[in-house]
Amino acid sequence: MDFTILRPELVTPGYLFLAPYRNVDPGPYIYDNWGNLVWSGAGESGPKTSHAPRVCTYRGKDHICFFEGEQHQGFARGHGVIMDQNYRVVRTVDSSGAGASGDMHEFKMTPFSNGTTVLMTVYQPRQYDLTVNPRFNVERGMGWVVEGVFQEVEIETGRLVFEWRSLDHVDPGLSWTMPGTTDTSGDGLDEETPWDYFHVNSIDKNIEGDYLISARHVSAIYKLSGEDGHIMWQMGGNAATIHTTNFVFSYQHHARWISENATHTTLSFYDNGSNSYNQTNIFSHGWIVSIDHVTATATMIQEWGAPEPEGGLLSGSQGSMQMLPNGGCHIGWGEHAYLSEHTADGSAVMYGKLADRASNVMIYRSNKYNWTGTPETKPALWTYSKAGARMAFFVSWNGATEVQSWKFYTADNASGNYSLVGNARKAGFETEFHAPAMKQWAYAEALDADGRPLSASVVARTFEPSVSLAQYCNDRGCEHSQQTDDDNLVPYETDFSVADRYLSPQRGFNTQSYYAEVPSNHTTTSNKAETSSTKKSSASLTREAVLVAIGALIGFGTMTLGILMHTQGLFQRLEPLADSISRRTGRWTDSVSRSAFGSRVLGRYTRVREKEVEGLEGDLGGSSSLSSSAGVGRVQA
Repeated sequence: MDFTILRPELVTPGYLFLAPYRNVDPGPYIYDNWGNLVWSGAGESGPKTSHAPRVCTYRGKDHICFFEGEQHQGFARGHGVIMDQNYRVVRTVDSSGAGASGDMHEFKMTPFSNGTTVLMTVYQPRQYDLTVNPRFNVERGMGWVVEGVFQEVEIETGRLVFEWRSLDHVDPGLSWTMPGTTDTSGDGLDEETPWDYFHVNSIDKNIEGDYLISARHVSAIYKLSGEDGHIMWQMGGNAATIHTTNFVFSYQHHARWISENATHTTLSFYDNGSNSYNQTNIFSHGWIVSIDHVTATATMIQEWGAPEPEGGLLSGSQGSMQMLPNGGCHIGWGEHAYLSEHTADGSAVMYGKLADRASNVMIYRSNKYNWTGTPETKPALWTYSKAGARMAFFVSWNGATEVQSWKFYTADNASGNYSLVGNARKAGFETEFHAPAMKQWAYAEALDADGRPLSASVVARTFEPSVSLAQYCNDRGCEHSQQTDDDNLVPYETDFSVADRYLSPQRGFNTQSYYAEVPSNHTTTSNKAETSSTKKSSASLTREAVLVAIGALIGFGTMTLGILMHTQGLFQRLEPLADSISRRTGRWTDSVSRSAFGSRVLGRYTRVREKEVEGLEGDLGGSSSLSSSAGVGRVQA
């Protein structure tokens, strides 16, 4: 991505989410604030296209939500995708009810649903009598229209929570785009080219359960009842109930609530100002509009435009506007594969271009979010040496956001003793590193900001060009090859032997060890401490369990013996012997407490306990010595 404006000190932290299409590799992509690729989702949807990737919250965690499907002229057919931080698809969501499949224009988690439902658009062809209105210029048969439908669908069950259909609330006669008049309108003559009179392109929902939608081909924004779908107010279009004061808009996209109360509504949207056939503004803009419901008027209170030398940019289709936490905004310029970021005062601090307009590459919507990507794939590594002297490393890890630096290791054989040869800070999507000496095998290790290892790469065999190739190579690699001239083509039947060292099975790869493992000695101190603590805790618990079991057995045996002796009358016969033992034991205990353990250990605590007992006995007899003696005893103990 090329930036014509970039002020890093003012740009909001985060990543750029976009999905170009009509390019070589369509799909969802993530870029950083410097225009470096972070993640390529090309091929994720196969030969189909993707639209509007964004960070969403699902099951309490950050995910990526986007649409994927088959692109048509002005709409698409497909479903929503929910992808986790490992870039694994954990859920796909289809439209519900009895209609067509989901459309590209909206797939988002429903606000205030706690990530349980999604909002999605559906473009539904229907037979419709277009002969009733002569302005349609369709006659002598049944016509076809595209009904603008949106649904709220429960993610886990596919249950239809709510469905709204445009024909039940907005008559086709209110459209600003008549049959057969634009590249996306359709002529309405048959089911292959139905007239898209409404063209719903965004949905939002408030905490009360009502909906906000934008419809391009009627140039109107509506608030709809979440109970019965009736139009609560309409701004723009042929039947507006809210009248604009200092602005006119048309063919708009991406309407979003900012705030709302009983008397005022603030919302944002992207005003195209044109559909490439009709025009209401010189340039397209991102706008914030305040609606006064008391006076039924709307006032534009903030405007952002493209920082082009001509003063702006006109986008006849698509586009988006996302409010940022700092009061600024991120704008995607639709049919122009450009994006910009602006501060609250209108200043442009980023203006990036992914492709020129002449390329016909487009981005329906772009967004900006914080994101942590932890791919389950391994880092990719290519190593190269032209003449066996120096060695070049090229390493990348698609989607990893936490990598700050790389360590590089080499060895003489695939399973040999690897040695660290250097490290480098991550530089863009692919990091290049050069070592002074060449080794046959290598791998790279990704480290986070604290120097902790995240993953190890594939094990790479250093590529050394053959004699026939080396003349077209330098220290970083080789030129692209060319087809042999027709006059010099070598027939397939030619008998020729390739040297063994150039045969691919002779490269020495171990099928069971394609990927390096993070060495065990990289375990952090805290991990070691946790492991040691766990082992000690486990051993301690084992010893305690054994001791408890032994104690229980001894206790049970003693109790059984005592009951037996009591029933046989043996305790009375042993009383004289017990008295004699008690007197001898007392003298022995006192001797042990003073000599074997010392008077400062066992002896002290023994005497303190004696004082407590004596004080207690005295108190029972009326003495006042309990408080002093017993108190000293408790403190010492």
